[in-house]
Amino acid sequence: MRTLCLNLHRTEKPSVAENFLTFSPRVQFREPGLVFADITGTSHLFGSEKKLLSEALQIARDFYPQATGAIADTPAPAQVFTFLQDTTIVPPTQESDDLKTLPLDSLLHLEGLITWHSTREVEDIISFFQVLGMKTIGDLDRFQMESLRERWGDTGATLWKRLHGMERQVISPLLPTESLVDYIHLDFPVSLLPFLLHCLEKSLRHLCRRLQGRAEFVRKVRIHLYCEYSSKCHVLELTPASPGRNLELLMKLMENKLAEVDLENPIREMEIEIVPCPEKIQQLDFWEPRTRDQDKLDQLVSLFNQASLTTGFFKPHNEILPEKSWDLTPEFEDFDAIEDEVEVEGQSFRLRPAYSHQLAHSPRPTRLLKKPKRLAQQELRQLHFLSSYPVERLEDGWWDDSRGRDYYFALSSQGQCLWLFMDRIENEYYLHGYFD
Repeated sequence: MRTLCLNLHRTEKPSVAENFLTFSPRVQFREPGLVFADITGTSHLFGSEKKLLSEALQIARDFYPQATGAIADTPAPAQVFTFLQDTTIVPPTQESDDLKTLPLDSLLHLEGLITWHSTREVEDIISFFQVLGMKTIGDLDRFQMESLRERWGDTGATLWKRLHGMERQVISPLLPTESLVDYIHLDFPVSLLPFLLHCLEKSLRHLCRRLQGRAEFVRKVRIHLYCEYSSKCHVLELTPASPGRNLELLMKLMENKLAEVDLENPIREMEIEIVPCPEKIQQLDFWEPRTRDQDKLDQLVSLFNQASLTTGFFKPHNEILPEKSWDLTPEFEDFDAIEDEVEVEGQSFRLRPAYSHQLAHSPRPTRLLKKPKRLAQQELRQLHFLSSYPVERLEDGWWDDSRGRDYYFALSSQGQCLWLFMDRIENEYYLHGYFD
């Protein structure tokens, strides 16, 4: 594993990690301003690790001039080197040797994705070894993990693992979920158009950088200008003729829009929001390396598994109870082709679908609970049943001591359509699913 660490030397929001998705899908932010990326399988796309680090720092320093970066095998040592030099690339398998020459004070930054439980405790460890005359991290090689654990508990054991590269810190894939919104609070109300454009350009440039990492284009820009007096707000919308990330074009459109706004009531706050859309799919070059669909599927499933997500292919089972009528399988299975039945009589015809032809009378919810949830009487009283009679009755085989279920449609207090059933033995109601 090869890890890139960027130290912004400034407190930032987690959304800043989206700027660096162009270097790896596995990017993770850690407060106050550290960005980690797993570049094991992507560094060759940039020519070398040195070129990748240079491009990443160029992006970071556009907004954070003091940013530093380092590449190492694991996140914790990579973070340490960002505090020592502007750029550092530790050769593979050599990070333990390079750590040995560093002063003991560097242990404070030996964290990675997981911060120290107690900084004070690490400072005490450093002071203890300094009193013994030790000056560098390499002086700690004589101690075993059990010795450190016995004196400092879990912190001592974690320290030993990080020094020897044995702590497992996995950088998960980053799925952008935060909205593309930026807020600008001015120190004093402004009514000058050039100054407003300057403030908006800085925010728009930052949002466009996030869009580039997310592989998205600008479809629409909304700007809210909050005035100083009368709680007045100007709302502007910019819609480019074709989606893109052309900052110069967006600033020109913005300037034309702002020229129509009356700025006699000065602006004290601004909010800029981007409505994104996916990038256009481009045709690959004829000689572009191709990947088989199965390889792509395997990679995708691996990413999901590492993110603790359950994935698979839907496989139906011949069972009556809905929660037992399907399963997830890791392998794709071919099903026998079944064609719809068409009845033709004279000038008319009738289509009998082979699949789902009964769903018009007994629809199934789009979200089915893995296990039905018993409803308390208080919860039941808050529901509005759409019919007094069950819409469907399910029975197991009589040889299985069937309990029997009567299914109903009901509306929650929020207006959501629910799928309920009543257990005819217990006379209790259960929530089984939700409809969109």
